[in-house]
Amino acid sequence: MADTTPSHVAPSSKRPGWQARLNEEFLAEVVLYGIAAIVLALIALRLGGAFFNSTNLVSVLEQVPEFALFSLAMAIAMITGGIDLSVIAVADLSAIFAAYIMTNPSIVDVLGPGGAIALATIVALGASALMGLFNGIIIARFGVPALVTTLGTMLLYFGLASGLTGGVGITGMPSAFTDILTLKLGPIPVSFCGLAVLFVLASFYIRNSLFGKTLYLYGDNKVAALFTGLPINRAIIISYALSGLLAGAAGLIMLARFNSMKVGFGDTFLLQAILVAVLAGMDPYGGRGRLLNVLAAVLLLQCVENAFTIEGLSPYAKKMIWGGLLLIFMALNFFVRRIVRRSLTRAALRAG
Repeated sequence: MADTTPSHVAPSSKRPGWQARLNEEFLAEVVLYGIAAIVLALIALRLGGAFFNSTNLVSVLEQVPEFALFSLAMAIAMITGGIDLSVIAVADLSAIFAAYIMTNPSIVDVLGPGGAIALATIVALGASALMGLFNGIIIARFGVPALVTTLGTMLLYFGLASGLTGGVGITGMPSAFTDILTLKLGPIPVSFCGLAVLFVLASFYIRNSLFGKTLYLYGDNKVAALFTGLPINRAIIISYALSGLLAGAAGLIMLARFNSMKVGFGDTFLLQAILVAVLAGMDPYGGRGRLLNVLAAVLLLQCVENAFTIEGLSPYAKKMIWGGLLLIFMALNFFVRRIVRRSLTRAALRAG
């Protein structure tokens, strides 16, 4: 697949135009915030003050960062019509690199705890970006479907992580590293404040930059995108590198939260990240969705997760519920697109 293609031929498109996409996004937001209102009302009726108290709500915000970063990584991949199944493996492997550095006495003696933390952070983020870059190159340059590519690299990265650790966890991070998550701005965790700023900036950039518009165009109509002369391949590769970088940041947060890392940490986030992206209105076929809605969907699902914990649901029951919800939201996504396209077709026929 070449980066540019002559623009003198324009293929016909079977995908809807910008008007349909705007209507689909609006209806998806109505569905998201409608579901949020219903869910919060049910939680209020069922749990009342056991959920809606300042201590519990702050706890919800504290648990959001890694979940939100995984979901953002998944959403960026979905904009292109792809998916990134390797995000958890990337997070675990990059965090294992960081854990080795921060617990290595030789490195700590030379650099000190602060220097070791800085080096570990740079190595983890750099490694995660390279792992995402590898995904992007395979997808863009060799035309391998994202599902197949990231499934393969997920197994590869998990295998490397298992080989490095022997399946044993690494513990004992410096307190200066683990204490980062305890910082607060008033009652609000600093980690959540930073996350909110990241989402606002990412949403604005993706919607308004040439890079973001290229991703949306490619996701909406891959054939037509090739005739625009835009650097399609480069945009796809960068998008997966960003997905890897976000996964690496999530891995560091998990490492700080649990003060340890082993293969398989965070595995439940994969299904939840896909669920969040679909609930937020990201089209699995690509070309639609707003990143700010992803943060709203993360907050909603974290509230549900917290309510499940208060109710004492088992992890197995939670997985079953998440899987069922994913199927329901996929069906809603399908019907939203169908309703919009039918209404636009009828409007066009009346106008004609």
